[in-house]
Amino acid sequence: MADTILVLAWLVLAHLAADFILQSASIAAAKSGHGSRALAGLFAHGWIVAAVVVPVGFAFGERGWWFVLLTGLSHIAIDRAKVVLTRRAAAAALREAHDRHEAPRPPEHLGRAWTPQPAALFLADQGAHLAAASGGWAVLLAGVPLDPGWTAAIDGWLGSWDRVAVHGVASAAVVLIGLAIVNIRAASLFVGILVRPVEVTAGGEHRWGGRVAPAPDPDIRSSTSAAQAPVGRRWSIRLGPLDARVIAEPEPAIASPASPSTPPLGGSARVGSTIGVLERILIVVFVLTGTDVAIGFVVAAKTLARFRLLDDRDFAEYYLLGTLASVAIAIVSALIGRAALGALLA
Repeated sequence: MADTILVLAWLVLAHLAADFILQSASIAAAKSGHGSRALAGLFAHGWIVAAVVVPVGFAFGERGWWFVLLTGLSHIAIDRAKVVLTRRAAAAALREAHDRHEAPRPPEHLGRAWTPQPAALFLADQGAHLAAASGGWAVLLAGVPLDPGWTAAIDGWLGSWDRVAVHGVASAAVVLIGLAIVNIRAASLFVGILVRPVEVTAGGEHRWGGRVAPAPDPDIRSSTSAAQAPVGRRWSIRLGPLDARVIAEPEPAIASPASPSTPPLGGSARVGSTIGVLERILIVVFVLTGTDVAIGFVVAAKTLARFRLLDDRDFAEYYLLGTLASVAIAIVSALIGRAALGALLA
C-alpha cells in the first residue's frame, strides 16, 4: 500500500513543477491570449501537467491512467476560467482608472489600476488545482494497491538499499523542493501580481509586474490607449499682418516598468525581488528549525533599509502590502512543510 501523505506531497510537488518550472513564458503568454493561440497554450500546458503525473499511471494501473487524464483536463478548464475572470477584472480596473484620468505610477508604487482581484484569482487557481488533485486521489486512488509490476521495478532499482532510509530521504526531498518552488518562484509571481496588477505599456501590452496579463476586450484596449496618447497644445497669435502659431510639446509619458524601452524588471526591482526570495528562505529555515523568534529580525532588517522612503504614503502602502504577502506565504508554507515532514518522518 502506498504512503498516502507521501503520494499527496508528491502530487503537490508535481503540480508546482508543472506550473512554475516547466511552464515557459511563451506558453503562459499564449494561455492569456485569444482564439486558437489561447487554446494551443492551454493544451500545451495540459500536456505538461499530464506528463509530470505519468508515474501515477504506471504505479496504479488503469485507475492511475484515469487520474492522469482527468488531471490534465481539469487543469485546462481551471486555467481557462482563471484567464477569463482575470481578463474581466483587468478590464474593470483599467476602465475605472481611465474614468479617474489617472496616469501610470512610478515602479515602486501601487499601480494606477490596482485591484486585489488578480492576486485573489491566482490563489483560487492554485487552490482549485490542489483540490482537483486531492479529490482525484480520494476518488480514484485511495486504498488501491500498487501495481505489482511497478513494485517489482522499484524493488529491483533500489536493490539492497535500506527502505526506511530511502523513504526518509525521498520524503524530505519532496517537501523541501516543494517549499523551494513555492518561495522562490510562486511567491515572487504572486507578490508581483498583488502589488502591481495591471499596467498598459507603450506597445499596448498589458502586464502585471513582470508577467504578461490577459488582454482586456478590444473596446477597453482602445479606450485606454486613447487615454494614454500624448496631446500637444496650440496657440495662434495674430499681430497686424503677422501670424504666429505656438505648439507646446506634450509632456513625456511616464514609462511603465514593463514598457518595450525598459526590461520588465529594472535593477531596483530585481534587487527587491532577490531580497524577497532571501527573506522567505530565511523564514522557512527558521520555522523548520523551530527558531521562529528570528523572523522579526529579518523583517526589521529589511524595513530599516527602506526606512526613509516610508514617509511616502504611496510607497509605504506598496512596501507593506508586498512585505506582508511575502512573509505570510513563507510562514504558511513552512508550517505546512513542517507538519508534512513530521508526519512523513514519524
